[in-house]
Amino acid sequence: MKKNKFDYLSAIVVLITGLITIPSSAQQSLVRILSPASGLVVRPGQMIAISVSADSSVEKVVLIGQHLGMARLASDAAGGIVALGQGEGHPQQFLLTIPTRIRPGTYHVAAVGRTSGGTVESNALSLDVERPDEPTRIWVEPSIVEFTRVGDEVPLRVLGVFADGSRVELTHSSKIIIAPSDPRVAAVSAAGMVTAIADGRTSILVRTPSADYSVPVRVEQAR
Repeated sequence: MKKNKFDYLSAIVVLITGLITIPSSAQQSLVRILSPASGLVVRPGQMIAISVSADSSVEKVVLIGQHLGMARLASDAAGGIVALGQGEGHPQQFLLTIPTRIRPGTYHVAAVGRTSGGTVESNALSLDVERPDEPTRIWVEPSIVEFTRVGDEVPLRVLGVFADGSRVELTHSSKIIIAPSDPRVAAVSAAGMVTAIADGRTSILVRTPSADYSVPVRVEQAR
C-alpha cells in the first residue's frame, strides 16, 4: 500500500497548530521565513504570500499557522502543501488564507521541515488579524468584578457586534488596550485575565477605538 505523503506530518501538526515554539538558531539556519515581516496586519479571508528558504538538506517543508491551518504551495496548481528545500537562493512561496471566521488578534506561523537528522522549525512569523470594519457596538463582560480571595482570577472579555450582525470577541485585538488603574489591588494580563492582588477597590480600564470603558473591581477577603 502506498504511504500517504502527509503521514509524517501528523505528529508535527498536533504539536504546532496550538503552540509554535522558539526554535534553536541551528534549526533557523536550515529553514527560515523570509517574508513578509512579522507584525503584518491582515484581515479575515485574505490570502497572503509567505516566502520560505530551506537548505537543500531539508527533504520536505510545510507551512503551518497557529489556528490558521496549513498553507499551500503557490507553484502547485493542485493545492499541494509539501515543498522541497532548494537552498538560500531559491525560496519557496506558500499561500496562506486567513480563515473568515477567526477572532481578531495575533497568530503565529512557522515552517517545519524534515531532514535526515529529524524535524527542524523556522523562526515564527506573527500576523495581526484584524477586521477592516469597526463594530457598531462594544461592551465588556463581566461589567463588575468582585473577589473574595487574593490570587483568584476572572477572565475579562471585550465583545463587539458588527454591521453584518456577527458577534465577535475583541479581547486580543491590537486595537484594544486593557490596563488596571491600580495594579496594587488587581492586575490584568494581555489575555484579559484579571487577578486579585490585595484588598481594596480599583478598576480595569478598557480602551477601544470608539470608546473607553471602566470595569469596577473589588477585592474583599472573607474575615
